[in-house]
Amino acid sequence: MKRSLTVFSADADIVTACQKAAALVPEAIGDFQVSASLMELAEQTVDGLVVVDPAVFAPLSVQEWSLEFLRNHRALLFLLTQGDLADADGLARFVGAQGAVSLPIQPEALADLLASPFGAPRSVKPAPAPSVDAETLGQSLTAMLGHRIDEDREVFLRHITDAETGLFASDYWEHRLDEEFKRSNRFRFPLGLVAFSMDGEVADARALEVASIILLDTRDVDVAARWDHRTFVALLPHTGPAGVALFAERVTQGLKKLGLKDLMSETVEWEASVGVCPDASLVSAQAFLQSVLPQPA
Repeated sequence: MKRSLTVFSADADIVTACQKAAALVPEAIGDFQVSASLMELAEQTVDGLVVVDPAVFAPLSVQEWSLEFLRNHRALLFLLTQGDLADADGLARFVGAQGAVSLPIQPEALADLLASPFGAPRSVKPAPAPSVDAETLGQSLTAMLGHRIDEDREVFLRHITDAETGLFASDYWEHRLDEEFKRSNRFRFPLGLVAFSMDGEVADARALEVASIILLDTRDVDVAARWDHRTFVALLPHTGPAGVALFAERVTQGLKKLGLKDLMSETVEWEASVGVCPDASLVSAQAFLQSVLPQPA
């Protein structure tokens, strides 16, 4: 599924670099548009991928703008930076963006980000280890410790993920729901919740396709899970009513295009239910969850 790319910059070099990056991944990028000012951006329909040049906002804060923008749009933001990439990346993710991109833009590196469903590099190649003349015992110990770390990580991932879909397991997702619900009510930022329910059960192999459609429109800060055999849920921090509705609509369209058949070979029908807090009527995270889950007949 192709996504649009919006470049928010008045810098011709930045726009050209983004065009080159988009041309490298034509299978991932559809429409390409440029906004050179806040006024132009307000006149455009913006979703999909957005590359943001902080110079447009100077001397205002691009982070504050990002928070407000993501409350009302379902988009994956990449914030350009001329500073320390690690610091800028952490700050970008804190405000809900996918991350930071160093200036000057390297088209190949940006293309890798744009082509990923998650806004992350498709392949991460660790830097080669430095050549050292270590003793055999030291080498063996290092190998053993590395193996133990890998084993611990695998055990942890098995506990928090659903084996069939790769989404988060319902128990872990419920823990995240409780955390985000409390944070939303304390700091008064919007928190969206969407449940996608089907009227039948599908084979586990097809459930993986469902998960892929949902993940295609999620950001790093979003948390998706398989709730049960018929229901999938997605938690959307810093997302207001308009953004939640857009997310639900896009994912539902994608799910319907799959043309899934249930175990009785009948066409599956999908229904999306949405909720947003803070809401005075929702006294707990469980109440928030129950407001979107399908009710027993």
